[in-house]
Amino acid sequence: MPFGVSEMPDECPEDSMNCDKRTIALDVGEEEFHAVMEEWAHDRSFTTTFSEGHIVDRTPFMQFPDDVLYSNECGEIELFSKSRLGRSDLGVNSDRLDEIETYLLEYDFETTCQ
Repeated sequence: MPFGVSEMPDECPEDSMNCDKRTIALDVGEEEFHAVMEEWAHDRSFTTTFSEGHIVDRTPFMQFPDDVLYSNECGEIELFSKSRLGRSDLGVNSDRLDEIETYLLEYDFETTCQ
């Protein structure tokens, strides 16, 4: 994954204008969580690519690649989104995490973490 993010950063850099990270409370099983994140990625766009824990989401017009990392820590979901290119994302990464958070909180999960 050239130029991408390969592991969950602790936080966005202090002066970053192209990154967002958050934690949400959500009790869901690991397998189901990955399946739902894959569903979100595939519903998002034909240019979005998914691998477990890492999604590359491209901006609609210019197709700039942004990295979305996620993890499930049994009751806590960590989400991270960062642009690969440019200094400012004009709020795209925060908007993306808002969308994912809403998607997850509205989803009717069948499993809980064990």
